[in-house]
Amino acid sequence: MEHNCNLKESSELTKTFTCGTNKEITGCRFSLYPMNSDFVSIILGSLKKTDTSAVWCDSDALSTVYRGKRKYVADAVKALFINAWRRDVHMAMEGHFSKGCPGDIAGESKLDFEGEAPNKAVVEDVNFPALCKLSLYPMGTGNYMEDIKEVVQMAKVRELNPQSIHYATRISGDIHAIFDYLEDVCKYMEESVSHFILHFTISVNSPTNEEEI
Repeated sequence: MEHNCNLKESSELTKTFTCGTNKEITGCRFSLYPMNSDFVSIILGSLKKTDTSAVWCDSDALSTVYRGKRKYVADAVKALFINAWRRDVHMAMEGHFSKGCPGDIAGESKLDFEGEAPNKAVVEDVNFPALCKLSLYPMGTGNYMEDIKEVVQMAKVRELNPQSIHYATRISGDIHAIFDYLEDVCKYMEESVSHFILHFTISVNSPTNEEEI
């Protein structure tokens, strides 16, 4: 297994931004929050266990970013969360997928990988329920509500129980169903707009009793 993340405390303050960067690049920046005193080993252990040979990645004190082809980025993000999961640990991941930003930097991605997603066989038999909220931002279009309605309908078809909440949509289901849905939303948006952002928060093992709130 190849792990090519560069863990560091700081990164360059200035980068050269170029318009018209490679539109094949999908990126996901995320932060993982295990609510446990052993959070350091959980986070670093999951980063180490996740095969990142199909993506470009970078980690700093705030977050991790994976960049490359959509299916491999989605595979690595899902695997990292599943690899960090513990049966009795409340954990959350907050992040966003993005594709097509005209101000994105060219490079710092991996687009030459082909074949099976590296983590699929390792995590496909690990199942547990999760909650997720998501907010979709189709950019550069005046018809964005139609895309949002279609994405909500996709969740209904998959029986993810979508519920409208302030500023977001909430879904629930098996962790694979949730991550597969997020990837398919990205795939749908690629065909609809040139630039989109999909923000998400996933939570497992929450101690909150919503009936008492």
